[in-house]
Amino acid sequence: MMLRIFSLIAAASLLAACGGGGSEQTVDYSARKKGQVYYSYPADAQTGVSVHAPVVVQFSEPPALDDQDVSLIGPDGPVDVVLSRADQERSLVITPQVPLAFNSDYRLELTGMTLAGFSDGELAFTTASAGKGPASEQQQAQAFSVTRVAPSGDQAQPLMDFSTLHLQFSQPLDAATVDYGTTVRLEASGGALVEATALVGGNRLSVDPAADLQPGQPYTLVLDAALSSRFGTALSGDTEFAVNPQDSEPRETLALEAMAADPVKGCNEDGVTLSPLSGAPINCVPLIARLLGNTTVSKLSGDVFADLAFIPNFPDASPLRIRKGSLLSGEPLEVLIGGQLPAGFDSGEVTVSFLSDATGYLLPAPYSEQPEAPRRIMLTLDLAFSTADSRANGAFTQSLVQVELVGRAIVEEGRMIIDALGVVEPEVLGIETAFGVLSFHMESYQDQENAPEPPVDITGPSLQSWQPGDYADRFRPGDPIVLNLSETPDQDSIEAGVSVTLTDQGAPVPFQWVLDGASLILTPEQPLAFGTEYQVTLTDGVEDLYGNPATPETLLFSMPDYSPDAPRTPYAATVYPGFACAVNPPSRDLGNGIQGQCASAFQNQAGDLLPVVEMPANRPIEVQFSQDMDTTSMVLGEACGEGSVRVEKIDASGNCLEAVPAYLSRNSRSLTVMPAQPWEKGVLYQYVLGSHASTGCGQGVICSLAGMPLQTAQLLAPAANEGGPDMAIAFTGAPATGNVFLPLRNLPKADVNANFELDADEQKAVEDPPGSGEYPTPTNAASLFVTDTGGLATGANVGCPLNQSCPEEKFTYLNGGINVDILGWNEDEQAVEVLLYPPVLMTTNSSVYAQILGLVEPEVPTEPLVMRARYADDGNGNRTEPVRGYIRHDGNSLTFETTLDLFLDAPEMEAPLGLPHNLHSLELNDLQLRGPLTFLPDGRLVIGLLSLNAQNIDVSIGGGAATIDLQIPAGGVNLTYQSGSIK
Repeated sequence: MMLRIFSLIAAASLLAACGGGGSEQTVDYSARKKGQVYYSYPADAQTGVSVHAPVVVQFSEPPALDDQDVSLIGPDGPVDVVLSRADQERSLVITPQVPLAFNSDYRLELTGMTLAGFSDGELAFTTASAGKGPASEQQQAQAFSVTRVAPSGDQAQPLMDFSTLHLQFSQPLDAATVDYGTTVRLEASGGALVEATALVGGNRLSVDPAADLQPGQPYTLVLDAALSSRFGTALSGDTEFAVNPQDSEPRETLALEAMAADPVKGCNEDGVTLSPLSGAPINCVPLIARLLGNTTVSKLSGDVFADLAFIPNFPDASPLRIRKGSLLSGEPLEVLIGGQLPAGFDSGEVTVSFLSDATGYLLPAPYSEQPEAPRRIMLTLDLAFSTADSRANGAFTQSLVQVELVGRAIVEEGRMIIDALGVVEPEVLGIETAFGVLSFHMESYQDQENAPEPPVDITGPSLQSWQPGDYADRFRPGDPIVLNLSETPDQDSIEAGVSVTLTDQGAPVPFQWVLDGASLILTPEQPLAFGTEYQVTLTDGVEDLYGNPATPETLLFSMPDYSPDAPRTPYAATVYPGFACAVNPPSRDLGNGIQGQCASAFQNQAGDLLPVVEMPANRPIEVQFSQDMDTTSMVLGEACGEGSVRVEKIDASGNCLEAVPAYLSRNSRSLTVMPAQPWEKGVLYQYVLGSHASTGCGQGVICSLAGMPLQTAQLLAPAANEGGPDMAIAFTGAPATGNVFLPLRNLPKADVNANFELDADEQKAVEDPPGSGEYPTPTNAASLFVTDTGGLATGANVGCPLNQSCPEEKFTYLNGGINVDILGWNEDEQAVEVLLYPPVLMTTNSSVYAQILGLVEPEVPTEPLVMRARYADDGNGNRTEPVRGYIRHDGNSLTFETTLDLFLDAPEMEAPLGLPHNLHSLELNDLQLRGPLTFLPDGRLVIGLLSLNAQNIDVSIGGGAATIDLQIPAGGVNLTYQSGSIK
């Protein structure tokens, strides 16, 4: 055994000296020092490179290059970069200051140097597609086809008996159409299905056979035409690929140590071991994001066991494999919001699991035939991240498919030393794509006979947290069930209805599932029903990557009760971009940036002129609804004036010039429209949500499941079953943004059915503590008290007649949501800055009993109140700016604070004797809000806000003939906003 290992290393050394098929590297320095290029990242002609990747070139000796001699050229010309150096000035690190463009070609120019071993004498590479954003950035071609199959099976990439097959496509796959055994099949001769795992991520598909293939036997990878892209495009082009594996035997297993950057110090401290390629700490996983700042990093370590094919049989490319189930462990990530504010927890131990056999090659030195030139190593890894803390695990755990490492390998004193670079791009909280450059470093153990053995895992997955968990009152139809496990399960052990079940009173509920890291996401084929109890069962049939069974769990939850009483039309709880109301057409002045006033039955008291807002080029239109919607009523128009959802280029008069090609995603309570191309800077657009000012559904109308049309203009005082005019919201295209968009919902809420009434079976305020007579303001409610009366009004009370006490009735209950942008750290404020796009809050009816002239005491229902947040002043008296808020740390925990100016309207209220009232755009200014920012056990973010100051509502009836002074006391507004499902 020992002799064979030494022979293996000796053979590797020999090949490194020979340089394999590498070409002679000639470098014209024009009076500069002579030298050789030993390494580059990306590799020359590499495709699918992250837009966050640095460019690294390592020379045999320090090059005589000044900063101005280095240029990175892209589709728009030279890129703004920062240069640094590593490995005693031999490694040149070029870091772009902004992300590179997607699907674009780049080249590195070094003045005075012609690199004969590179494409056209320069390092050239192509960036990857986007994972989100406009369709043109997510796809490489209009046709959906396979663009790459690896291994290629040629001399440079021999296809082995242990190879994992890696496919890349021109468009991102629709994961729901990927089903191994039907739409994806690896077949032996005669058509027998080979047992294998299929992993999907974006435009990448990995197929890992469960057992080694038989060398010399023909196989075929077959893709079915039912496989489609995220944009609904059917697969075209080649759909069958020959797989002819070669024999890797006799092979050896090489034990390598991925050591920590330092046994004690953190990755960001001085004195840790640095990569000779990047100059960054080795085996550290940084996560750079607006939400986290640039200080979040985990220090990885562990042993890796590589199977190497018999090298003498593969002199040009030596295949290697790291087996599925391999693990690397990382120290806890310190979770800092904006990179500055402690979240109150760390991640716990970080685990990186290999989801498939990672395969790659030891290749000849690509650019030099110098004997000392390192060999190149290429590795493709399918990974999963998970953490020990449930909150962090919910926020971070995920699968990363086909992470590509490009490295170098040298042999020193009988040890193989590997350094490699790659980029990981994980999602954070499901709302932002972070990135980190991984500087990987491994060294083989010198004494392979006594090297550590692969660890034996005997512990199966267990449940860490789940959605909805203890928060079923915040769950809504269309939300997925999420099980966050302590470790990544083997997806081949998951079978819907068998190893994982979902039932309603014992009856199976069909669902689709997907695995993302250690999160198992169950999506019912039909949205879950209100008022129904469900049971989720996780059985020991679910196993981890080592075959250990999961700890069984039986989970019960009940959907909130939903009253069928007094049904009302649905409305748009939030829209983005813009403000959630149909505008009065005569008030529109698009040429001057004026959206118009909200349409109102009292148009002369309709409030501010709303602005035409800007829309970043890389964002979709997003709408949230108050009720379950009929998704079939959401029809994207393909021509001007067509469809219930229309996106159009318009002129300054609002006339449609052309329909914008786009893709519509529909959910029970939301819709998203992604344009085919980025929004053009300065171009005027509008999107239209179709409705009509009558009852029932119809063509071009968005409707609820109950068949009621979308209400778009609450200020018109519509009948409860009527819709409104089309909601047309204009915006102008703007440059792409790196801010983090976060839609939030008001949850939990008492008015579950959003009919603006607190029905008999809906939860009212609760006495707390019992018997105290105290009724704290419930979540998502506001308290209302009478402080004085005047004129004809000689007395008044909220909730009950004057001679009665009803503290539990002095509340109005709120419905709505809010969209925010997280900008990042604000040094002046010492806080994370947030933009709030003004929301509309709808309230339930409250009854005010007013005594007139000491004689009559009519009940005056307010009917639904409309609370419209106003845009902030731009400094010139115009209300056109988003509202600002701040996330701070008060020494103990995170808090959020903001101040809103509001309009209050009671469009349906009828005052006594039919007299007019002043509750039309009544100003409620300086509503100061502050409260805790916390995280649920599954990682979802929750913001709780209480009002800090009292708000007086001075109601005037009959032009002042009667007055009723109401007040929302300090602490009387209690709001809770929650982020949506992370998965």
